[in-house]
Amino acid sequence: MRIYKVAAYTLAALASGDLGYSACANTPRFTSNHPKPPAEIFASPPFTTATYPKTDLATESQSLLGTKPRQLSGSLTEDFTKSTEPQKQENAITNEKQLKTDRVAQQTLLSDIQGNWAQSFIEPLAALGVIKGFPDGTFRPDAPVTRAQFAAMIQKAFQKNPIRNGVRFVDTPPYYWANGAIQTAYEMGFLEGYPGRIFKPEQNIPRVQVLVSLATGLNLSVNQTKPTVLNAYFQDSSQIPNYAVEQVAAALQNRIVVDYPNVQNLNPNQVATRAEVAAFIYQALVKAGAVPELASSQVATQYIVDYRSPENSAPPVAQVEDLRRSFRIRPISPEDLEIVSGIVGVPGSSVASPTAFGAEFGDVFVGGTYQSRARFTNRDDGALEFGFGLGERRIVGLEVAVSSFSTFREGLFTNAGISLKLHHLFPDNFGIAAGVENIGTFGSPDGGSSVYGVASKVFLLKDNVTKPFSALTVSLGVGGGRFRSEYDVQRRIGSTNVFGSVGLRVVEPISVIADWTGQDLTLGTSIAPFRNFPLVITPAVADVTGNAGDGARFILGVGFGYSF
Repeated sequence: MRIYKVAAYTLAALASGDLGYSACANTPRFTSNHPKPPAEIFASPPFTTATYPKTDLATESQSLLGTKPRQLSGSLTEDFTKSTEPQKQENAITNEKQLKTDRVAQQTLLSDIQGNWAQSFIEPLAALGVIKGFPDGTFRPDAPVTRAQFAAMIQKAFQKNPIRNGVRFVDTPPYYWANGAIQTAYEMGFLEGYPGRIFKPEQNIPRVQVLVSLATGLNLSVNQTKPTVLNAYFQDSSQIPNYAVEQVAAALQNRIVVDYPNVQNLNPNQVATRAEVAAFIYQALVKAGAVPELASSQVATQYIVDYRSPENSAPPVAQVEDLRRSFRIRPISPEDLEIVSGIVGVPGSSVASPTAFGAEFGDVFVGGTYQSRARFTNRDDGALEFGFGLGERRIVGLEVAVSSFSTFREGLFTNAGISLKLHHLFPDNFGIAAGVENIGTFGSPDGGSSVYGVASKVFLLKDNVTKPFSALTVSLGVGGGRFRSEYDVQRRIGSTNVFGSVGLRVVEPISVIADWTGQDLTLGTSIAPFRNFPLVITPAVADVTGNAGDGARFILGVGFGYSF
C-alpha cells in the first residue's frame, strides 16, 4: 500500500549555480536537495516532522525524561527470562539501599510532590532517571502524559532486547524529538500504533492504554476468568474496552494497577496523569524485580489494587517469558478513532543549497522550479527534477536525483544531470552528507559538477511544535563547482567555498529561509498550504545583495513526494 507522506521541497538554485557565462550561461540549475522525499527526512522546521527534535535538556513537553537509569544489579538490561525469585529479592534489597540515598536528593528537587499520594512512586523513578521534573523544580503530578512522553519513559525504564524491527510511523518522522523512544518501545513490544502506521505522538494517553502496554510488554498472563476478576475489584469494569480486558486483568493480578483516590474505580478511559503513569511504571518494575516493593507504612500502598505487604507475604513467582509478542494499541472504540491521513505537508529549510538530510529506500520525489528572469537575460526559464532514495539513513542513505535544465527554452531533458548524495542521520536530529551534483550529464549543461559536504542540525525552540517559532534548522557546508565565489567562477579558478542555510518555522505551515549559496544570498518562504497533502511551495528572491549575476530575481519552486 502506498503511504503518502510529507515532502519538503526547496527551490532549484536557479540563480546560484556555477554558471559558465557561455551561450547557455543562464541555464537554471537544481541542487540535489530540491524536490525532496517525505518530510521525515528533512530538516525543515514544519509541523509533525523530523524538525521536532528532542534536545539533551528536558523541556516543558519532554520533562518526563531523564538521564539513562543507573545500572543497578538485576536491572532490566538482563533478559527477563533469566530472572529468578531469589535474584529479585536480592536485587530489591540492593536497590532499596540505593533508593533511600537518592530520595534524599530528590525530595529537595521536586517541590510539588511532598505529601502527594504518588510521592513514593515518583521519587525512586526520578532517582533512576526514568522520569524528571521541570526546570523550575516542580514535577506537576496532575499534568497529562502524551503517547510520545510515555514511550520515552518506557525506553528509560525497560532496556530489553528488541523482538522485531522498527516501523516508520507517518506522523513521527526521525527528526521528531521522541522518534527514537517510540521506535525502541515498538521494537521491545510495548507499543505499536493505530491503523495506517499512525502513532499520534501528541495524543494524551488513557489509563487503559498504559496498563495494556505494560501488561503486554512484560508478557503478563491472567489466571482467572477475566470478567470475574475485574468485576470483583472495579465498580466501573464495564467501561474497560473489549480489546483491553485480558491485559487489564493481567495487570491487576500482577499488582500494576494503582487507583487514586478510590481504589475501586479504574477510570480506564480517563487521560493518565504524570503521577499515575509513574505509579504504573514503578509497579511494573516491582514485578520485574528491578525496584523494591513499597512498604505497608507508605501512604501510596492503599491505592495499589490487591496490595500485599512484602513484610507478610512472599513475592509473587516470576511469570514473565521472553519477549515474544507484539503489542497493538487500538482506539478505545471504533467510533472514537479519528481517521488521520498519512499525508502531512511540511515547509522546507533551504532554497538553493543542499542540506544533510536526504531520501532513503522507498522515497520518491518530483518537483519543478520557475525563475522570472535567467541570469543576464530578460527571459524566464524553468527546470524539473525527480529522484528516489536507496539505503537507510540511520546507516547510510543514498539520494539519486535527475534534473532537467533550461526546460522552457530547450526542451525536457535536452540538458540534464544526475546527482548523488550519501547521507547519515545521527541521534538528536543531526545529519551529515557528501554529494556530487551532475556526476553524469546529458546534452550541454553549463554548470559542470559540484562536490560538497554538509552538516545539518534541527533545534527545538519550544515544547509544542504547533506554537510559533518552535523549530530552527541550520545547515553548513563546503564545496566546489557552483559553490565557488563569483570571482572564481568567472576566472575558472578551482576552489572551495562555504555555503549554508537557516530555516525558521514561523507558524505551523510556514517557514522563512535565508540561504547563502557560496555566491549570493537568497531569501524565501516555504509554505505547505494543505496539512494533509504533501505539496510544498517556495517563493524566493535570489541574489538579494547583488553579489552575483545582474541583480535580484524571483524564483518559485513546487514539490511533491511520497514513500512506498
